[in-house]
Amino acid sequence: MNKKLLISNISVNQEDGFNILSADVDGDLIFFKVPDKFSLYINAEWFIGISLLEAMVSQRDIEVDAGVAVSRVFYDQLSELQTIYAKWNPKLKKIALNCELSDYDKQFTHVGSFFSAGVDSSFTLIAKRDEITHLIMLRGFDMGDDDSAWNRRIEHQSAFAESIGKELIPVDTNARDWTEEKEIGWSFAHGLLISSAGGNLGMKRLYVASSHTYDNLFPWGSHPLTDPMWSTGSTKVIHHGSGYSRTQKTKTILASPNVAENLQVCWKSIDKNCGQCSKCIRTMAAVFLLNGDVKSLPKLQMSELKKLQPTSDSLKTTVIDLLLLADETGNIEFYKKLKKYYLKYERSKLGTLLDKCFLNGILKRTYRRIMKPNWLKVRVLPINRENYNL
Repeated sequence: MNKKLLISNISVNQEDGFNILSADVDGDLIFFKVPDKFSLYINAEWFIGISLLEAMVSQRDIEVDAGVAVSRVFYDQLSELQTIYAKWNPKLKKIALNCELSDYDKQFTHVGSFFSAGVDSSFTLIAKRDEITHLIMLRGFDMGDDDSAWNRRIEHQSAFAESIGKELIPVDTNARDWTEEKEIGWSFAHGLLISSAGGNLGMKRLYVASSHTYDNLFPWGSHPLTDPMWSTGSTKVIHHGSGYSRTQKTKTILASPNVAENLQVCWKSIDKNCGQCSKCIRTMAAVFLLNGDVKSLPKLQMSELKKLQPTSDSLKTTVIDLLLLADETGNIEFYKKLKKYYLKYERSKLGTLLDKCFLNGILKRTYRRIMKPNWLKVRVLPINRENYNL
């Protein structure tokens, strides 16, 4: 393994109707491809965003090829940004960035927002509609991502963007494949990937829609503490929406029928909603409690609430949000059913506590040996689970 993580041969080329930004990152070719009507700019920050966690976990300094400068604004924030990541997961160690620095600020005019057509990004679109000029759709965030589905999604979301006076920038990339090959958890890596993109896409402001609320924050890839620290002298990165729960966001979306009808929330598909996965059902549940109607989603059946059984504290916050809305709207049946699943999850944590306090982790070790959970194969997660006995 190299003693340094090298980022080299950064270039933009045109090929078959696309502009392609690429670089060799740690010996592998990473690319970003957009239709040639959109410009891409040669900066190193996007590639630093992709590689930073790998550099920190392998304790290798990042070296950027001479001739491609890094924004001094970003460079000056990088030490503190790494301090946060290292505090979240002690496997990560601070590294140095060896590069040329630039004080020159490009005068960009566009305002972008990453857009999946989900609840969070749709809410940000509504809230910042007067500012946003471009919706940025990044390939690789969801399952069901074959070429035909991706092309259908581009066609549908381009038409939607045009209908509200915006432009859609579809970005094809192999960045997620690279992070997965490096065994870096996507729940962590996605935040660095999107927050570092603004300068390469020519955005003077870049909105990143929140995943969690201010009262339920924990280590996560996109975060109100870290996203703004990816700003450069040319691009201001803004984390948006943490002051609103997902059900509050859904209520706002339902008041804008064209945005509501465009909702795409599925775990399993990128161009339609299956109506069966937990992400579909949690959105269907909020729409049901708010007495709304979204044609792209089936009507909720009460029997489907069992699929909202929490399996993590992250999913628990979704259930609490729905419980509060059920109480607010006076839906007693819904409240009782969902509370049963919530309490089941809370009781399940008692076993972990007893194992830790009285059995010295025997049950935990047995579970890992027999079940072999997927996260054991991941080198980097937002939280080092070993430290938290999970």
